[in-house]
Amino acid sequence: MTYEEYKNKKSINLKNNKNLINNLLNKIWTVLIWSILIVIISNNSPRFKTFLIDKVLNSTFDFSYVNKIVNRFTDVFKKDIETLPVSKEIIKSEKYKDGIKYYIEDDNNVYLKDSGIVTYIGEKEGYNNTIIIQQSNGYYAWYGNIEKPSIKLYDYIEKGTQIGITSDEYYYVLLKDDKPVTINE
Repeated sequence: MTYEEYKNKKSINLKNNKNLINNLLNKIWTVLIWSILIVIISNNSPRFKTFLIDKVLNSTFDFSYVNKIVNRFTDVFKKDIETLPVSKEIIKSEKYKDGIKYYIEDDNNVYLKDSGIVTYIGEKEGYNNTIIIQQSNGYYAWYGNIEKPSIKLYDYIEKGTQIGITSDEYYYVLLKDDKPVTINE
């Protein structure tokens, strides 16, 4: 590489870095200005403040909507569509309430079928200790009877990751728009 080529390459890299920094600063200023504007308006308007609290702060945030928007412009969250089995040692399965009840060998690991964000860990009536995952495709997956969860609330978990251990049975429920989805397994 000649000195002129090196000098031209270096100047192009500097211009690209300046453009990236300028874009980042523009985005930060935009967010800052909107935040200040929202604070000013909410302090002067009780109706706007009530609207903001009810519609933004007290509502459930749909991570799959953000995922769809991000996937339009980048491939950060794009993954293959194939799902993985929940457990490797399934003896049999049967329909249970809104999902499926799996019978497995003792102390078996439970794996995540599709990537998503952990939105709930706790007791659910009829499902015992339950982990709820909001998947990037908009579905909610319930994994019930998980005795030893190995994940935390609001973690982003990749499919195939161990989410916990169960004894001899666990439950799997899939919901879309708060309605159970028929699972063929």
